[in-house]
Amino acid sequence: MKQTTINSWLRVLGAGLLAGTVSPLWAQQAAPEERLPASVAEELKPRPELGDRTLDSLSPEAREVLRQRLIAKSNRPMAPVPRETKQQIFRQMAAASPMSMRDMFNYMTAKRKVKEGITFDEVIEAMDLKANDVNFKKVAHNKFWKDVSAITGLPTLRVEILQYCDAIVGRRMLDFSPEFSVFIPCRITVFEDATGDIWLMTLDWDVTWLAMAWQPGSQLSEQLQQDARRIRDAMEQIMEAGANAEW
Repeated sequence: MKQTTINSWLRVLGAGLLAGTVSPLWAQQAAPEERLPASVAEELKPRPELGDRTLDSLSPEAREVLRQRLIAKSNRPMAPVPRETKQQIFRQMAAASPMSMRDMFNYMTAKRKVKEGITFDEVIEAMDLKANDVNFKKVAHNKFWKDVSAITGLPTLRVEILQYCDAIVGRRMLDFSPEFSVFIPCRITVFEDATGDIWLMTLDWDVTWLAMAWQPGSQLSEQLQQDARRIRDAMEQIMEAGANAEW
């Protein structure tokens, strides 16, 4: 496969995925010149002891201040792309690359094969322990295979999807691109194939290839690049622990 062909395809894909204006600043940081009533300033201070809160928990005055900060420091969802436009882009991508659809999925996937002798449940236990070590929270566990077996009435191969999250990084990514919500929380699939081998798969968070996108606004800020590297490294550590049953 020619490198120029790959680069051409990546430029098209990268530009389509992440075109926008970078605005990674945390929304509750006030500008130095901002002067607020004492009561509003007090409401906007971090208060972990109050538990989960939304803007609706604030007074109207504080809510308006916070909304204006969010508007200034985060991007709003882009207009939907018409299906005809998507089809045209997909045709251009297909013409620029010899990759099959399976090749494309594989390109975007990071994976590990589990060592022989390690059980499915041992893989999951090891990954959960490692997630704690790297400060990732486990937010969901989908035992997909059970639904398949219940619907078909037949024995089936185990496939389970574990979801982990770094909430602050996720929020920064949504400030940059609300559309990125379709990719979070981070998922690792534990997949038993027909031979009995167990595989671990996740979205490849190595975003260095996005440097090939040339349009203004396509480049990630240094903060987001660091965040992406942290996510990538943490996910690799979690999968490595699962693949080797490292306790």
